Amino acid sequence: MKKHLFGAIILLAPFLNNAQNLVHVAAYTVKKQAGYNQTRTLSGQVIKQHDAKLSFEFSGKIEQIYFDQGHTIKQGEVIARQDTQLLAIEKQKLHAQKQRTQAQLTLAKLEKNRLIELDKKNYSATSALDQVKTNIAVLNAELTGIEASLNEVSIRTQKAHLTAPFNGILGQRFASQGEIVAAATPIVRLIENQHAQVSIGIPLTLKSTIKNSMDIEIAGQTFAAQSLSKGASIDSRTQTLTMRFSLPNHAVVYSGQLAKLALHQYQQQTGFWVPLDALADGIRGTWQVYQITDNILKPIIVQLYYAHDGYAFIGAPLQDGDQIVANGMHKLSANILVNIVENKPTKVL
Repeated sequence: MKKHLFGAIILLAPFLNNAQNLVHVAAYTVKKQAGYNQTRTLSGQVIKQHDAKLSFEFSGKIEQIYFDQGHTIKQGEVIARQDTQLLAIEKQKLHAQKQRTQAQLTLAKLEKNRLIELDKKNYSATSALDQVKTNIAVLNAELTGIEASLNEVSIRTQKAHLTAPFNGILGQRFASQGEIVAAATPIVRLIENQHAQVSIGIPLTLKSTIKNSMDIEIAGQTFAAQSLSKGASIDSRTQTLTMRFSLPNHAVVYSGQLAKLALHQYQQQTGFWVPLDALADGIRGTWQVYQITDNILKPIIVQLYYAHDGYAFIGAPLQDGDQIVANGMHKLSANILVNIVENKPTKVL
């Protein structure tokens, strides 16, 4: 009896060893696809429709700045003003000149009327009358010039008040109270707090994928943005079309923030989606997968077309329903016995 039992153990030993040597693997069933969607993420930045460095039109001393960085400003509010004392003095001088000229003009008109009466009485007053008429014309011209100067002073006084041309947020201050600044020197930067836009360079090959409405991600939030322009010229540095997209008014974003646009372009190419972990290094820089045939691994050379989100689209001599090893390639080799313990779900387009 012992002899028979010992013989049976000897006969079963190879099978027991094979069972112990089986490598447990997860299988993935391939499904042939006619093509794949290639995803490309493009980066751009948030811009504002109105983003201006505001300055005074005339040189002068800054008397007061009413807002600081980060303050919200409404259209028409005075942001800063210049010292207008000299303008006030000049205005007083002009008013004095105007009064003097008006008095001279009144006197000249009286003289004119007197000379006209003398001329009617056959007194020789023609020459004097002509002189008075000339004086009246000169005085009227002087009054016109004084009025123009007064208008200029009024305009300069008005422009000594730097007002907000639109609703916005004060982004930066470039000057301080008490400084004497030249004309056109930036005082503050005003950034519109609505009508945010995104500017992104789009490769020409992807221009056709742009729709009227596109999802754009900013700081982890996704916004439905509307396309504003299809690009007018090529950026010489990046060789892309600069396109603009408007964000919804409720989007709380800041000028200069990073914006991301994911574009999907269909590529017609027969192949299979497989997990990235299913790829192993082949010979001479190639890629390979291990096909499972009767629990034995067979290396298959593949061509990698595209990889995204943990999967790769490959070309390979496989058929629908074939199984490959899904992961754990570092512990595998060709022609070893495996035991399938898990089946991974198949990815399709």
